[in-house]
Amino acid sequence: MNIRTLLIGVFGASAAVLAYGQSSVTLYGLLDVGGATFDRTATSTSRLNKLNSDTGSSSRWGVRGTEDLGSGVSVFFNLESPIDMKNGVAGGGASSGACNAAAGCATATAPSFWRRNAVVGLKGAFGQVALGRYGTAAIAKQGGVISATPSGINTGFGLAVLSQGIGNDFWNSNQIRYDSPKLGGFDFALSVAAGEGLSGRNLGGNVRYMQGPIAVSLSVQKDEDLAGKSVTWTMLSGSYDFGTFKLHAGADKMDNSNGVVGFVHSSLWTLGGSFKATPALTLAAQYWAVKEKVGPSSTSKLVVLNAFYALSKRTSLYALAGFVDNKDLGLSPLWGNGNFGGSGNVIVTNAKNNGLALGIRHLF
Repeated sequence: MNIRTLLIGVFGASAAVLAYGQSSVTLYGLLDVGGATFDRTATSTSRLNKLNSDTGSSSRWGVRGTEDLGSGVSVFFNLESPIDMKNGVAGGGASSGACNAAAGCATATAPSFWRRNAVVGLKGAFGQVALGRYGTAAIAKQGGVISATPSGINTGFGLAVLSQGIGNDFWNSNQIRYDSPKLGGFDFALSVAAGEGLSGRNLGGNVRYMQGPIAVSLSVQKDEDLAGKSVTWTMLSGSYDFGTFKLHAGADKMDNSNGVVGFVHSSLWTLGGSFKATPALTLAAQYWAVKEKVGPSSTSKLVVLNAFYALSKRTSLYALAGFVDNKDLGLSPLWGNGNFGGSGNVIVTNAKNNGLALGIRHLF
């Protein structure tokens, strides 16, 4: 073997190693803030005017990255933190199923900087396995199917399921989650958390069909608190894209007959649609009804109207209006940080109220 052949072999092997070791790290985020007005709050009948963050989508920033391990396998990570655009605060509890602030769970009430995501895992032709704090399988595959509002899932889907306690399952800690590859028009996902004696155990999954104009998503989640009591919820949603018009519908059932703190024995149904008025302008409307089944049953209702105008691929203007007719179970007319506690609480039970927000959303 001559020197030239040896050098070519060495450089070729080195190039292969470097190719397998290629990695990328990306800083990204979403910022959502606007002015809002509400006709009343839980503590005052006078109008409340405020700067409202997260009306449509939750503001956040994060770091994600991948490394190619070769043979079609890569490692990935994601760290993601919330931002309150009114003041720059990144606080917030880290609810994990039945281990939530309402239950007095210390794990849930402690501030958590990376409370949206703190996960690392492997992905390839087999799908994706993630370990850490991550969105649950049951929720992750629902928002884009059940929600019609282009500004985001917070006002509408977020408000309705928050009133049922499902907001405790948007992310869970101590979790292992598997997401399958696409199998024809189907995919599925499963997430499980043992609890480790610090938070409640939970198990959930989703099966989804997405092919052409049709999307159908079915989720089931079971949470167990530290005393061993369990709560189970099931959600089915679907959408059909007619082209310029897209129809969305869904329903769920929250079975909390065991009285797990932080969840409400209830059911929900919704119907909505979006219309592409121009390439830049989308108009949407959606109706939500949440029926509480504890004591004399009653139904609280929410109507959401949304106009969304894309200035570019990254920047959009929006208007969101919410109208609620609440019974014993209260819904807020608009999502927003600081809207669910203290003097700014805009959830008024057994009354009607409304809210309007004009805002901007920017992706980077």
